[in-house]
Amino acid sequence: DTPLYNELIAVDALPPMPATASKLLLMATDPDVDINDLAVVIERDPPLASRLIGVANSAFYAPRRPVSSVREAIIRVRGLNMVRNMAFGMALAGGLSTAACPRFDLTAYWVTALGTAEMGAGLARAANIEGMVDPDTAYLAGLLHNIGELLLVHLFPQKMAQALEHLAVRPESTLAEQTHAVIGIDQWAAGAFLMRHWQLPPVIASTIEGLGDPGTVPRNRPLVALLEATRRWIQGLIAGRVDALEVDGVDAAYSDSRTTLFGERFEDLRHLAKSMH
Repeated sequence: DTPLYNELIAVDALPPMPATASKLLLMATDPDVDINDLAVVIERDPPLASRLIGVANSAFYAPRRPVSSVREAIIRVRGLNMVRNMAFGMALAGGLSTAACPRFDLTAYWVTALGTAEMGAGLARAANIEGMVDPDTAYLAGLLHNIGELLLVHLFPQKMAQALEHLAVRPESTLAEQTHAVIGIDQWAAGAFLMRHWQLPPVIASTIEGLGDPGTVPRNRPLVALLEATRRWIQGLIAGRVDALEVDGVDAAYSDSRTTLFGERFEDLRHLAKSMH
């Protein structure tokens, strides 16, 4: 391990899991949790509740009538598991500050995270392939897959700015290559470490690791392949391209239909991502 990696993994250098996220994580393993239980936990964190209601009212989700409470957001917009996972991801990210690194594009971060989660969950639901996880797990893994970027910005804002500058000069390279060169660790290793440090379900860390090293064959390979394809497709949209999205086990006609509908809502997703700052 390099000295920088040792510095990164020092317990006192890592932010603790936000209190609301800890409560939501416990709820994920409780089969008796109901809508009211979830709403109470989220409402005790007013900034999170306000953000979640804003998301539910966004054009991207297009509710038939305005959502005015967390309970309504759960019932009418997303459902208990999806709202819990969305709130959990938002609470985790809220504990990591990007303010000291203006070069970091937080809108692009959230477009990629939310887009990969939304599209990935839908494709996981339709996938006919052995070993695919349930849509809720696919959503959470998609939402958190790039959280290592936030961690590196939070811990090393100046070094991350340098890595981003190098990437701008050499767009044929990758962010992982630049962060590893400048910081000593890439965003995939950082994200996987943080997920284990915060004791999230093992599938989340192993998926992040798999995205960072496609040559590995983890037990959750179908999910890694699905999120990798989805992430690339979302980044194509960000760059102004509309690529084909092909995923093993997912019917091509279904995939085409999903990507067409999603593409039509992409500007709504961009506006939603801006509101997440």
